[in-house]
Amino acid sequence: MSFWERLLGGGHHRRDGHHGSRRYDTPDPAPRPSPVPAGVACPSCATVSAAAARFCQGCGQSLLPRGCAGCGATLLAGARFCGQCGAPATRP
Repeated sequence: MSFWERLLGGGHHRRDGHHGSRRYDTPDPAPRPSPVPAGVACPSCATVSAAAARFCQGCGQSLLPRGCAGCGATLLAGARFCGQCGAPATRP
């Protein structure tokens, strides 16, 4: 058999499982989803704490949303600046 026949799929290798027990025409089983931890990730250390936790179990930082000192808007966890007025976020 020539190099080109082997490259293009000809030859003695069959797709019916000739070499080994796995059949190539059967689909692979569906991948199982990886377990996702229920909770919230700390913006400082990325430790996952319980969804109802108010403080991080890894570093102790508050997980509650903060309010902007400039305009009072709610800041997202880990925000360094206010999305409404641009004021720098201060540590709680």
